[in-house]
Amino acid sequence: MGLSFFFTTRAHRQNKLVPRPALRLTIAGLVILSCRGQKSGSEGSVDDHRTPVAETEATTPDGADLDSIAHVPVGDFLVGSRPGDPGRRPTFEPLEQKKKLGPFRIDAYPYPGDPSKPPRLGVSQSEATALCAKRQGRLCTELEWERACRGSASTRYPKGDEPCSIEERCVSGFDVAFMTMLPEWTASTFDEGSPRDGHPVVRGVSADVPAIERRCARRGIAEKGQPVGFRCCYGAPNAAHLEEPRLGRAYTETELSTEELRQLLARDERTKPLSATAKLFQPEAAATVLARGPGQTMGFTLTTSPVIWQPERGSRLLVIAGRSDPATSFVLAYHLAHDEKILAGSFIMKQEPGPIALAYAESIRPRIHFSGCWGCPGETGKVLFRPPEEVVLLQP
Repeated sequence: MGLSFFFTTRAHRQNKLVPRPALRLTIAGLVILSCRGQKSGSEGSVDDHRTPVAETEATTPDGADLDSIAHVPVGDFLVGSRPGDPGRRPTFEPLEQKKKLGPFRIDAYPYPGDPSKPPRLGVSQSEATALCAKRQGRLCTELEWERACRGSASTRYPKGDEPCSIEERCVSGFDVAFMTMLPEWTASTFDEGSPRDGHPVVRGVSADVPAIERRCARRGIAEKGQPVGFRCCYGAPNAAHLEEPRLGRAYTETELSTEELRQLLARDERTKPLSATAKLFQPEAAATVLARGPGQTMGFTLTTSPVIWQPERGSRLLVIAGRSDPATSFVLAYHLAHDEKILAGSFIMKQEPGPIALAYAESIRPRIHFSGCWGCPGETGKVLFRPPEEVVLLQP
């Protein structure tokens, strides 16, 4: 038996839609209860994003219901995702950034744009393009889709900071329904530099994806045999596009002053107890760590400097080894999101005065080591990267 969705009807927080009786739809094994809202208040009010008939009479899309077309105004909005976002895949999604789009119109419901009919699934991207063209429209770009999904407040999910449940129509702040509730074709393709170069970008996800992962920023490709829907946009397409996550150097040593280190530790309650006396080990301490063992680097570079680490395309971390008070050493890993540092993991060593060195090899991206005696059994730990973006610190 297929999964069952039940979209209940309720007043939308902005334009207070008053629903008609629910209609029962069947979509590829999904049982969906939907409704079509009717707006209250004056035509073209500030809170109503659907385009008034008078403004579009000369460009009425053939076969489309004007009452089911939403207007998205010009504006800035956030795109992409942050490390730690549920289900984030850094190889697909660029870090959160600001973009600006011009105005456009978009179907408030998946094609055929009629809430009384089931979405059209199982067509190719070219077929979807042709169907939109028949009604004087086009496939939306992926950024237009994300803008319509996030609304004017650039929320993570269509309805705000919480994902939609299966009992909802999942209406965004721009009055666009069912966003993130099924895979949808866009006019965009993954750019050169992406492992998926040339593949069409699909937005939204299938019914078996957990609700918390139904973010507006999620990007993907059509999986084999996956039924994909679409919706049409109208007006000139926006030229803005997403830059693909890049793969740079695996390791780059960097500098961090004692004051910067202490301020960084003080920002998070989990590391705040270390902040008052925290400091980095001296540069020559790496040689001490090496000399305590057999004295062989084994192809690794040892350093006490902070290291910027890129274990995977689109994911960058800052790894720090240091000491707080005379007998507590630590290793910390932070996700780097533009100018922001987000704690990803920590390893605290009590009764360990150090020094502790970081050890890396350019040919090995998924891990970086830390050690107080390089080559000594039981004296070396690891910082491991586990896709899609998990960081684990351990000492075997």
